Amino acid sequence: MPVSKDHYYRLASNLPNERISAASALISELSSANSIDDYSYALKRLISGLASNNDSARLGFSMCLTELLSLLSNNEIYPYNASQFLQSLNSSLDSSIKNKQKGKNLRCYLFGKLFGLQSLINSNLLGKDDIDLHISIINQLFEIALAKSWIREIAIVTIIKFIQSYNLISNDSIIPLIISKLASNNLLISMDSVLLYINIPSNLRKLMTEKANIDSSIIRWKNDDPLTKGNLPLLKDALQDRIIDNNSNDDENENNNKDNKIQKGSWTAQLHYVWVPLLNELIENELSLNDETTHISKKQKNSSKKSKNNNNNNNNQLTLSTFWPTFDSTFFSNSSSSERKHTGLQILELIIKLPSFIPQFYLIIFSENLTRCFINHLSKNDRMLHTLSIKISQSIIKSLELKPLNRLYLIKALTKQCLLFDKLSKSKIIKSSLSNLNNGIDKVDMDTINDKIEEFEKITNWLINDASDELKSSNNLLNDIQTFILDSLLNLIRGNKRFINSIVNSNDKTLILPLVSSIKSILEYLTNIIFIKDSSNVYNESIIKLSNERLQSILSDLMDICKTQIDWSGMIVTKLNTYNDEELLNKLDSENNELIEIKSNSLKIWEKINNSVQNNECKSINLNKCLVMLFSIALLELYSGESESFSILSDLTNMYEDIENSESDESDDNVLNTLVDLLLSYLTQKSSLKKRIGNNIWECIVHEIKQEQLDRLFDVLLTKENKKGMEELFNQEVDGYDEEGDEEDDEKKLSEDSEEEDDDEDEEEEEEEDNDGEESDEESDENSKIEEVEKSATSALAKALNVAESSADDTNKNVDASSDDDEDDDDDHDDDHDDDEGMESDSSVESMSDEQMMAIDNQLSAIFQQRQNSLNELKSSSKNGNERKLEAKEARDLMSLCKLRILDLLEIYVNINSTNFEVISIALTNLDLMNLTLDIKVGEKAHKLIKKICKHPFSIGENDDEETDKEIEIDHLIDLIRQVLERASKSKFNALNNACSQVSIYIIRSILNKIDDDDEKYEDYLTKITNVYQTEMVKWAISKNNKISSTLFIDLINWLNSKRINKQ
Repeated sequence: MPVSKDHYYRLASNLPNERISAASALISELSSANSIDDYSYALKRLISGLASNNDSARLGFSMCLTELLSLLSNNEIYPYNASQFLQSLNSSLDSSIKNKQKGKNLRCYLFGKLFGLQSLINSNLLGKDDIDLHISIINQLFEIALAKSWIREIAIVTIIKFIQSYNLISNDSIIPLIISKLASNNLLISMDSVLLYINIPSNLRKLMTEKANIDSSIIRWKNDDPLTKGNLPLLKDALQDRIIDNNSNDDENENNNKDNKIQKGSWTAQLHYVWVPLLNELIENELSLNDETTHISKKQKNSSKKSKNNNNNNNNQLTLSTFWPTFDSTFFSNSSSSERKHTGLQILELIIKLPSFIPQFYLIIFSENLTRCFINHLSKNDRMLHTLSIKISQSIIKSLELKPLNRLYLIKALTKQCLLFDKLSKSKIIKSSLSNLNNGIDKVDMDTINDKIEEFEKITNWLINDASDELKSSNNLLNDIQTFILDSLLNLIRGNKRFINSIVNSNDKTLILPLVSSIKSILEYLTNIIFIKDSSNVYNESIIKLSNERLQSILSDLMDICKTQIDWSGMIVTKLNTYNDEELLNKLDSENNELIEIKSNSLKIWEKINNSVQNNECKSINLNKCLVMLFSIALLELYSGESESFSILSDLTNMYEDIENSESDESDDNVLNTLVDLLLSYLTQKSSLKKRIGNNIWECIVHEIKQEQLDRLFDVLLTKENKKGMEELFNQEVDGYDEEGDEEDDEKKLSEDSEEEDDDEDEEEEEEEDNDGEESDEESDENSKIEEVEKSATSALAKALNVAESSADDTNKNVDASSDDDEDDDDDHDDDHDDDEGMESDSSVESMSDEQMMAIDNQLSAIFQQRQNSLNELKSSSKNGNERKLEAKEARDLMSLCKLRILDLLEIYVNINSTNFEVISIALTNLDLMNLTLDIKVGEKAHKLIKKICKHPFSIGENDDEETDKEIEIDHLIDLIRQVLERASKSKFNALNNACSQVSIYIIRSILNKIDDDDEKYEDYLTKITNVYQTEMVKWAISKNNKISSTLFIDLINWLNSKRINKQ
């Protein structure tokens, strides 16, 4: 079979796979034919193809030529040797390329010859014992290297690979020859020379250099080894690719040699081949030195003089830590070019990816200049090296996932150079170092999990114990250091929520205990700052406030992770109980016996419930865990000085007593109602911690929730989103509120305000003058109104107390004084007045019974409440328009926030009880909410919940034993369909119409699914349902004001059609 010539064309293809298949096919056919003519033609064609201008052709032809030479190495029909090949290569290139001095032709010639020599070296044709031929090849490669600087590196690399492949690295004739050629061509102090020396065993470097017989006038490496101390100045010149004048021996004198150091070659984006072996040897020397210093024994200290000399030789080697400052100043100084910084960043990326790189080296490689350059190019998109810097940052983050023990050293290295690294660089390297320990945790072995827990512990201990002192040494401000520590502790918890959750849920105490211990130390650290007086830790108010915020956020995240499995807040309470009141920043009022008593009782109850939960001795484990959490949170709030904690603890104590004494369903309902009230009180606060507490309460009792508790939530959802609604919800008086009809009134007011602002300046000046004149009139008018309120209150008090108005007036004033004790300093006067009033009061009420006293007390409370309301209204009426608008906006925002959180709770309920009959009430309430709300987020969330509810039909008559009760229930549901359609007829937007259609079909599905097997009832109820729709359709057809969309009726037909098909 003849050899196809088409293979030669395919060898020049730009597709690597096509070149490989062409070479394989050509060699296979040549081997099969085994013809002298075919071999001769193939050699001629392949050698001539090396001089092609096409880079792909050179690759394809050289690859095929290597295989052909290996095929001919032992061929009997066509004997061929390496000398013949070199002769053919030179003659072919000389004849095919003319005018070799021209740039384009010279390039073809040099690369053709280089690729030809590489083909010979990589084949089996060249013998390993033919030293003369080896020297000839090295000489030809040096001719190529010296021809142009841009080909020198690859030519020297070919020489290195040649001596490695043929085991010539210790040959005492080849290696000295190469060194002498480098020296004679002024390349001894160069990266190429460093590459050669690194590949020579360190114990042979001096010997090989001495055999090279280098002229004494030529500057050479000290100790004939570039990686020994004393060579850093020469290495710097080599790194910068500069020629050193051999006529000057003063290499360190920059003034004398500045003009003599000329750059030898042009810059390329590709790193020099020397960097991988160079960095590996520097790392190896660093590790060896560390091993010697840490594991040296007494026996080694008392060793012989010879061993001491060996140790001195080892210590004389350059290490990564001694080399890196030179590297930093060379590539990242202020005067370094962008090209040099590009090379430096490439080397940074390279060293991080080396298998021999260990985490401790982060402290070495992130030097001052490098870190500054890295930050500058990370922070701005328009920087020349921004893309490369981003790539390196991604490589660093990826390395953290593969090697979790890298994290702490990376954090130390970056913060040592720049505490605000993430902020200034606009990156998340430090944040990522603190986060995502969970990556791949499901697929790793136990040792890896233990390593991650160990890293979590190390980072925690460093932040709490050592970070402050270490960062102070870097001249950072104390506030900046403390802010960094607090933020890092939060990121450590928040960024590892999945990791913590997986460990806690593993039920493996060997994993849980060390992790919980580390988190506990974080909580105690924050507790010391917030609650404890400590002369050694003096923090300003801003740090204490920030610590409190971070503690609340951490507790919120931990409660989100572990729910009620672990009482995190209880750990803080336990620690606080070990301190006396004098040691606390917010000490309790020791004279308030009631406060002390409620604290003591609450602590006893909390400890009792906690013990019963741990010993599994309680009836309802979820409820008791919930109580443990609530007591510990309330106690923590008590230590924080929050005013509501006292009432919450009182409610919890009463609720606990109800639980202990509960013997009926009514008491259980009271407990649930109390918990729901507490839940609502937490959810109506903006704090994320309070929201999480409320959610945890709900998750603990969600299985016990009945319609009564749901109605309490519905009351919140159906409250108007304005100041009056907020007043009703929070049971607080809103001052001077004038309810507006709808949003259009607000818009009109805003437009009127904007028109008033556009009036002429003259009119404004006149108004200002009028206002100046009217201020006194307004003040006097306001004073007169206050006097009227006071007179009215005084008169009411006189009637209630059955005394003269003057005495009642004194009582009224005394109430004012007692209510303003915090603002006035005249305490003595108030105390005297109280004493006088007490004496009068005693004389007037001696003859009253307990019932009369209670009636008087309620009457007085109502009088003072009415008086306070009137004064608040007067105060509110004096506010300007902007203040009233701001208050109205805050009220709307707070109401919307409460409703969104309530919807979250209802979604949890629906997820657990999707088929309960009560879910229909949730759907109907959400329809009303969509119609009522002015907040688009609330409306969208309500509609989303309706869609989720409508996925699963609810159960009908599960608890009804009699058939009549079930029929009554179904009739009630048909009436609900009518109510839903009425809502649709008044809908103001399409989303509400769609939601009404969905809820209506949802109820119909639930009804018909219940009686699907009874054809008679099925037809009967279907008739009733369609009659409801028919009635509404008639109303829709004759009334223009009816807002029902026609799709609502079509939805029913489509659903019935699909059910009819499925039924068949």
